[in-house]
Amino acid sequence: MPKNTFHKLKKEKKQRIAEAFLREFAIKPFDEASLTEVVKQLGIAKGSMYQYFEDKLDLYTYLIAEAGAVKARYVMTVQRTDFPDFWHYFRELYVKGYQFDAENPLESHFLHGLLQNLHSPSVKPLFEQSLEQSVKAFEKMVLFEIEQGLFRNDLTVKTMGFMLYKLGASVQEQLEYMGIINPLESIGANEPVYKGKKEELLRIVDEYIAIGRMAFDKP
Repeated sequence: MPKNTFHKLKKEKKQRIAEAFLREFAIKPFDEASLTEVVKQLGIAKGSMYQYFEDKLDLYTYLIAEAGAVKARYVMTVQRTDFPDFWHYFRELYVKGYQFDAENPLESHFLHGLLQNLHSPSVKPLFEQSLEQSVKAFEKMVLFEIEQGLFRNDLTVKTMGFMLYKLGASVQEQLEYMGIINPLESIGANEPVYKGKKEELLRIVDEYIAIGRMAFDKP
């Protein structure tokens, strides 16, 4: 995590540094992202970055935490107990995610490209840790639904948890595959990932929910 020298910087300077590297990592995979190019744009010495962070991975880990915390402020307002079933809750998470994207496009672009970045060889352990945490979170959701008598109980929680994780990831992948969103174009235009695409996003989400109901709901 950041060194004390970074924490002591003025808020505006910390924000400039974070935004510049959020953009760099959103555009390029971790191993291709260049500290040299970004510090040149910022007008600061490259050596100063090592006074702020241990290394490139330390900086990247910090950005994951910061961008994740911003998104969490949106999705944490959505409580499962406020919905009659998991799928209404699942859909509302995407509604809040759309709002997060509209109001925080840079953080959204960074997180959108996170999976691609985490496949870079240099951050493989970070990817494995992130995957494990995500799947475990979905396993807890599955267990809750089973306990409520809403999800089937003839499959293992681990399999169902991983399937839910992939279900969520596939929404983003399909939207990009179909050309509904184009992150590189939108970040180049300084626009949100899903600008003007809410209807298409929720249509795909609703289709995945229909599939999920057939696969997960208790008969």
